Amino acid sequence: MTSKEIEKQYSELRKKHKLPEFRELDFELEISDFEETSFLLRSIIRRICEKLDFYCTMLEEVLQPDTSNLYAMHETRAFDEQEKKQMYELYSKLMILNRRSIELSLGYNERDEADFIIDFAGKWASLKAELLNHVKKMKASWETETDTKEDVGYLG
Repeated sequence: MTSKEIEKQYSELRKKHKLPEFRELDFELEISDFEETSFLLRSIIRRICEKLDFYCTMLEEVLQPDTSNLYAMHETRAFDEQEKKQMYELYSKLMILNRRSIELSLGYNERDEADFIIDFAGKWASLKAELLNHVKKMKASWETETDTKEDVGYLG
């Protein structure tokens, strides 16, 4: 399926359900590269779920680091308890969306799928801004001097 065909199929669904602009979703989810599908809304939700899974895992690694994961052990020390609390609140918001997407995948209701996409699109900008703040802090943790002995001490 070409990008134009996906956009046309989406346009029909958009009119029916008052979905967000195609370009907005395409920018965030790259939906124009979908293969042929009879279930475009489901495909969009799967792409949303992939994005949510990625960011939830990233936050989990800081909130509950595995001692065998060197970067998580390093990055978790960059956050104080209040920042971790805020991160957990963000994690909860992402998990609600994630679980809702899974719930939708277990049934088929086009209206519910459209409502989910509308809800996600409405929340994504603020969620993304929160994520960006945390990612910047994670990156900054690598730009400051660290105690290498503390980072790799568990290796023996």
